[in-house]
Amino acid sequence: MSSETTAQDDAPKKGAVARALRWMIDNKPDLLFAVIRNIRPNLVLPGKDGPAFITRFHDVREALERPEIFNVPYAPMMDPSVGEFMLGHDDTVYNQRDKGIMRSVIQRKDMDGVRKMVDRLTREAVDPQLHKRQIDVVATVSRHVPMRLTGEYFGFPGPDIETMLRWSRATQHDMFHNPDKNKDIHNANLKAGLEMKAFLKDWIPQCRTRLANAPATENADVLCRLLKSSFPKEIDFDEQRITTNIMGTLVGGGETTSQAVVQILEQLFKRPEQLAGAIAAAKANDDELLYNYCWEALRFNPINPFVVRTCARDYKVASGTFRSTTIKAGKTVLISTRSAMRDGRVLPAANDFCIDRPAYHYMHMGYGMHTCLGDQVSRVQLPAIIKCLLQLPGVHEVSPIDKKGGPFPESYVIGFDSPAV
Repeated sequence: MSSETTAQDDAPKKGAVARALRWMIDNKPDLLFAVIRNIRPNLVLPGKDGPAFITRFHDVREALERPEIFNVPYAPMMDPSVGEFMLGHDDTVYNQRDKGIMRSVIQRKDMDGVRKMVDRLTREAVDPQLHKRQIDVVATVSRHVPMRLTGEYFGFPGPDIETMLRWSRATQHDMFHNPDKNKDIHNANLKAGLEMKAFLKDWIPQCRTRLANAPATENADVLCRLLKSSFPKEIDFDEQRITTNIMGTLVGGGETTSQAVVQILEQLFKRPEQLAGAIAAAKANDDELLYNYCWEALRFNPINPFVVRTCARDYKVASGTFRSTTIKAGKTVLISTRSAMRDGRVLPAANDFCIDRPAYHYMHMGYGMHTCLGDQVSRVQLPAIIKCLLQLPGVHEVSPIDKKGGPFPESYVIGFDSPAV
């Protein structure tokens, strides 16, 4: 039998395996990862297209601490849209310089103000719906509030909310949810990037004019802080770099936040005892306790089952252990933070809902070099949105999350007993 005939005969089998694997990831991820984690924790599937899985807590951290080995694959989708952004480039000036500058203007001292801002924006979204006694969280709150926060706190308001929502969805879809390289999805991303750049080309000069005429205490959003900063020519952080990084705040802050909000709620509604505790924390304005409920709820259904990397050169993960495995250069590697957060070898009572876990058990914000730029904002924004919704009287789930065949939650309806007083 010729090698060509063998390849042809094997092709349907490989396709079936790929389809079965994708179905398991989409529908039974915890079962899939539990099997891999306990039997072959660093599993390398054969063939050019067969991915490698890394599933245990310590091995996931090891991989994410080595961006020079496990490279992000996002640049081909990101660069043509928003420009060379830190998330698409490992171990480069974009990580070292840009992230340092951006973290200096997204300040910890802002977070109390961000919490109040999110609370106001959420109530402005919810209040007009109170007479209906139910709310589609996605259509009303979880997408709209992050976009309005992008305008008010990050300084990138866009021409209108609907345009910003389209930009957010188009960029996220292509950059992180387009494994088949669908051209229509990619072109929508490119269009969004061109429109964002055109808007900022007009918006940034307007901001500079306002800054020139405004008191020093005004215009304290992130974009204005960047524009008020003076970067020497040698730093090479010009207006183009400012534009790219401000666009990145929209890309990273929209659909991810929306998905996290509805998945936190979904997990709480599945657990009456924990739901009661979270509602009590919300009504008592105990933000720290509510944060613990939110982060633990999200552990049971995080926004991503894994992060995707490409192995740059041959590497032996978990070297010196029984699970030591060599991953060859060129392999696609699925590093499962979801699996790591269910690894009972590190997390006590990993299958139980516990609100006293240490912060390092959670990987919702990523890990290592690619820890989310807006992690501080997310830690405030998510509980603030959830708090407003859990304070509604008799809050309950009406219909499950509906993705309508796409990668993002498109609808999630909750109800309540009567309009809040």
